[in-house]
Amino acid sequence: MNVVQGLLSAVTPLSDGDFADRLNYCATTVGLVLTSAFISGWSFVGSPIQCWFPAYYKGWWMEYALDYCYVQNTYFVPMTDIKVHNAFDFNNHMVELPRNYSEREERQIGYYQWVPFILAAQAILFYLPVVIWRSIYESSGFKVRAICDTCSMHANMDEGTRQKNMKTIAAFLVQEHAVAVVKAGRARRITSGSYITIVYVAVKFLYAVNAIFQFMFLKNVLGVDTYTWGWDVTMDLWNGREWPETGNFPRVTMCDYDVRVLGNLHRHTVQCVLMINMFNEKIFVVLWYWLCVMLIVSVYSFIKWAVATATTSVTGKALVNSYIQQIDSSVARSLHKRSLLQQFVSEKLQTDGVFLVRLVSENSGDMVTLALLKTLWEDFVKQRGEHPPPYTEPLLEMFFLDAFLKGLKPQYDDDSCDRLNYYYTPMLFVIFSLTLSAKQYVGQPIQCWIPAQFTGAWEQYSENYCFVQNTYFVRPDSYIPDSVIDRENAEIGYYQWVPFILGLQAILFYLPALFWRLFNWQSGVAVKSLVKMARETTDMQPERKREAVAVVGAHIHDSLRVQRKISQYKGITECVHRGMYLNCLYLFVKLLYVLQVLGQFLILNSFLSTSYTMWGFGILNDLMHGREWEESGHFPRVTMCDFEVRVLGNKHRHSVQCVLMINMFNEKVYLFIWFWLLGVAIYNIGNFFYWCLLLLPEEKRTNFVGSYLKLLGLVNDEDISSHRALNKFVQRSLRADGVFILHLISKNAGDIITTDIIATLWGRFLEDEAQDAEGPQAPTLEDVDGFKERLDKQPLN
Repeated sequence: MNVVQGLLSAVTPLSDGDFADRLNYCATTVGLVLTSAFISGWSFVGSPIQCWFPAYYKGWWMEYALDYCYVQNTYFVPMTDIKVHNAFDFNNHMVELPRNYSEREERQIGYYQWVPFILAAQAILFYLPVVIWRSIYESSGFKVRAICDTCSMHANMDEGTRQKNMKTIAAFLVQEHAVAVVKAGRARRITSGSYITIVYVAVKFLYAVNAIFQFMFLKNVLGVDTYTWGWDVTMDLWNGREWPETGNFPRVTMCDYDVRVLGNLHRHTVQCVLMINMFNEKIFVVLWYWLCVMLIVSVYSFIKWAVATATTSVTGKALVNSYIQQIDSSVARSLHKRSLLQQFVSEKLQTDGVFLVRLVSENSGDMVTLALLKTLWEDFVKQRGEHPPPYTEPLLEMFFLDAFLKGLKPQYDDDSCDRLNYYYTPMLFVIFSLTLSAKQYVGQPIQCWIPAQFTGAWEQYSENYCFVQNTYFVRPDSYIPDSVIDRENAEIGYYQWVPFILGLQAILFYLPALFWRLFNWQSGVAVKSLVKMARETTDMQPERKREAVAVVGAHIHDSLRVQRKISQYKGITECVHRGMYLNCLYLFVKLLYVLQVLGQFLILNSFLSTSYTMWGFGILNDLMHGREWEESGHFPRVTMCDFEVRVLGNKHRHSVQCVLMINMFNEKVYLFIWFWLLGVAIYNIGNFFYWCLLLLPEEKRTNFVGSYLKLLGLVNDEDISSHRALNKFVQRSLRADGVFILHLISKNAGDIITTDIIATLWGRFLEDEAQDAEGPQAPTLEDVDGFKERLDKQPLN
């Protein structure tokens, strides 16, 4: 239940976007997930298909045929060529089944097995833009969510707290612009003052592109001819043209299957009713109209924000002016005040500030926006013409992590790539493992075509034996091999092991993180505790935060000083003494993640016994070109099974044909997993080289620390002594491990907290340098232990 609550909380509507965003990532995603869950329950737990069988069919023959027809697809042939109004004319207009099997295959409809996965994929696509948006603004240090959430809570606060929060947010906006100028990379310097706004407009563009792509996606999946199929289906229903005439989501279809009996191939054709298509029709028609709404909303929202961003100098000024005139009525009459307003918009707020004003206005209303601008305007008027305000501690976040994440406890002594490996990927594998385990050991993973003389007990024996002993695949157009060895070589046995292999893969993904936590403590630095304390300071008020930052800075300073005093330099202790232990260990763990995910591909290729090196692309290419499992042999749905039974001292050998419904799930699960692993592998390799470039060059370490000290005005490039002190601070005081810890704090707690901690460490460094400059005091005779007593007993001559 906690996992379900956590997943639902992940799509909770937040105030870091507008109504169109929440409609995309929250309302649409939740609707698609719930619909997918409903269809999944009906498809894989209920009875999605029922067929009309000949009277002589045994019960297990029916079960076999039902499973086969559902996993293998059926084809639609209309009963009559026109809509018959007179029952006596029915036979005159009846459409015969095509004799050509290729034509039957062209008429196949197979989307109904994929519906839950299609809906889930659509939900992911609708949620992806907000993930990108939050990842970018959180990594930039610009806490949009914290600002908007604080403003949303404005009405529930007392007056004193309201004013304090407004001042804190105002200070944060000023500080963020300074961080962007000093610390950020070239791309962000170019867009300084408009970085977050440009990202948001780009995310709006993604929402619009996604809405367009959804139509293309459904058109290809459902096999329809036009993008307006939703309207066409509606018009058909309105005009009384039901599915028997149109073929839209047909309820009655045909199914062909072959059964080997005594070495001969018997072909059966049965008529089936797809009750699931009644739901699919309603779901996809409603979904089509919903997508039309989302397309209009997303495109309109993108154009609205793009135009507002492009015309910020005009529309932004007009927006801010409408609020400022309510605060200071003299702005409209005073030329000087109008000039100040222009500077206020262009210099203090800038494009990002105006963007946040718009966002706060849409989510929290005019009263909160007015209070925020009042604080900013009054500070600007007071400080105009003076030096920039001193560094203050802004409020970065207002809330604790989501209960779902706290319950599963991902650690923060690493970066997002590590968490993708040891947290999100294993969780995904465990979910797949539990789902397939339930299907295998609770449901019916296999059904076999048993001879008519078999009793019910014989049927259960045969199916259980064939599932646990493996089956072998023979193409439908091939003869069963006479050689038992050839049959054994064609065996497929991975389907029993799928849940366990997925569990093993989850464990392998967690091992590098376990290695990191088992060995990083030997550095003498409590990395996890330090980063955790730094993260927690973002939720504190300025007074408490100063104390917490001082504690974190003191702990880092003392830990690094202890490292330098280690006297025994052998093995690990030598790395610790040189201040590079954590550096080397973390890069080694990053390499383990790369090797581990590459090993996962080898495991999959070996486990699935595939001839494809790029297995995922090979399977996808087969599916796109119509090469089904009968031809390729990948995840075959129909296999053969041999078993022997002793009767009256004699050994009887039986060969039966079985349908493996579980392989339909396995194909989709492993296809998704393969491409997931591909994405993780690319991310891991890029992340490994990124950290190598970040940690190994000494110049990079100096520039990283120097960017924060320059922000505070504590070092100056033009001052040689200042530059020399910076080099000494980085090379002798912090060293590689210290800079690495600061990188982790920066990525997990933000730039502002990192600035505070580096300022604390710089102050400690200057104090140490001052003490070293004074030199140690010469010890007196009384300071030397036992010297005075020895002198009394043996006086000097």
